[in-house]
Amino acid sequence: MRALPLSAALLSLALLGACQGYNVTYDYDVTASYAKYKTFDYYASKKGTGGTTSLMDKRVRAAVEKELQAKGFVMDTKADPDFLVTYYPVITNHKVRTTVRSGWGWGWGYRPFYGGMGVSSSQVHNYKEGTIVIEIVDFKSNQMIWQGAAAGALTGLNNPEDADEVVPKAVKDILAKFPPR
Repeated sequence: MRALPLSAALLSLALLGACQGYNVTYDYDVTASYAKYKTFDYYASKKGTGGTTSLMDKRVRAAVEKELQAKGFVMDTKADPDFLVTYYPVITNHKVRTTVRSGWGWGWGYRPFYGGMGVSSSQVHNYKEGTIVIEIVDFKSNQMIWQGAAAGALTGLNNPEDADEVVPKAVKDILAKFPPR
């Protein structure tokens, strides 16, 4: 009977470890001339594939605009911008296995061996990890020049307040290395 509370505690620790923060990574084209980029727009608006569709989309979009404008870039929806921005979530399913073993052993006694039994209980728990990916594409060549991601940034957001706090920080952390120096 102790196996259930113990496995629940182990699952809580595993999920807590998975939900604490996020890991930011980035990659970029080293041959691109980043100094020439001054204006931006969203990839979807230039390619005609829709706009904001959800509350999370609005949060990410607002955070991207704020960070790029803070870096001196100007949003240009009328003319051809220097670069296009696209962003999307990636949701990955993960499994955590918890195993609890209990019992007693064996040893020497009146007869050559005596002993007892052991019990093992395993459970598999699923959780989802959410990642924000931001990509920057050169408008003229239509080639990706920069990509950043915050793995785990969308994990464990249980209410709008959590999302309003985490998403802008994650976007800021992703775009901290754009443009490369």
